[in-house]
Amino acid sequence: MAVVLQIMPMPASWIENGYANGIYARLERSFVPLSNRLAFAAGDVLLIAAVLGLLAMWIAGWRRGRGSRTARAAVLLLQTAAVAAGLIIWFDAAWALNYRRVPIVARVAFDPARLTARDIAQFSATIAAGLNATAPRAHAERQSEGELETRLEAAFEPVVQRLGDRYPVVVSRPKRTLFNWWFALAGIGGEWDPFAYETVLNADFLPFERPFAIAHEWGHVAGFGDESDANLIAALTTLRSGDPLIRYSGLFWAYGFLPDANRGALHLSPLVQADLAAARRRFLSHYNPQIYAVQWALYDRYLRANRVAAGVVSYSLFVQVLVATPLDRDGLPLTRAAPWTR
Repeated sequence: MAVVLQIMPMPASWIENGYANGIYARLERSFVPLSNRLAFAAGDVLLIAAVLGLLAMWIAGWRRGRGSRTARAAVLLLQTAAVAAGLIIWFDAAWALNYRRVPIVARVAFDPARLTARDIAQFSATIAAGLNATAPRAHAERQSEGELETRLEAAFEPVVQRLGDRYPVVVSRPKRTLFNWWFALAGIGGEWDPFAYETVLNADFLPFERPFAIAHEWGHVAGFGDESDANLIAALTTLRSGDPLIRYSGLFWAYGFLPDANRGALHLSPLVQADLAAARRRFLSHYNPQIYAVQWALYDRYLRANRVAAGVVSYSLFVQVLVATPLDRDGLPLTRAAPWTR
């Protein structure tokens, strides 16, 4: 069943209407509110329980099994494969079929003719100017996490509605994981856990890094699987916000994804340069290059297996879509006709 679910073709119209705006929408609106009530990361509990349960299954199966060691090992491997298959089915049904949604670049009025070296240079200059102008107000801002998330949600909801979600998405309040140490070592910023319907975020993020990172994970909560799509949603959300800290976060992350040649030609204020240095120190404080390489190689394979052809490179592709897509006066992208919704 797991293999069939992976390879079985599904019409784009059913994925969009029957799953993303149907089955998944009902699951999202049912389980995210329950997860939000928990003060801890339920995914941590599920992961620990799964590991302990698998270990107990092997110990008990080995002791009670009959036949040779090879026969007992074969039975246990088959049982483990069955457990893995069950998790794959759960994963696909709970969220991962969203990987089959039509990508955002096909939804918006993306115009490759606007993607020239001059356009990218102008966009880069706009990002730098925005950083320099917004940094003082962002640093002067004082608000609680709850207030920031409320303002971020107000900017986020119109973005995903414009991009194809026809239901009010319940945003997942970011939590800290017991495995934050691994996030730091492997350079992981956060994740959306569809098994627990919750968002976990790297607790070491600096205040001006958090809004974009949260909005990125909310993009996954809203049923957009591709990392470039989630980054584009985060960029549109933060850059259209009137809150200085939220907007600065979007500018800061967009700057990080600009081509190296463009970044080198930009002038940044001392305050922005200090923020870039602080973010780099934060990243390198626990970073392990070997673990990072293994983690991202595995994640690249995972993305490609789930129909994200660009793999981890997809994280940076959102800049191209942002440059070459016209926006309306509210900072929302103009869209194309959507035959897959009919």
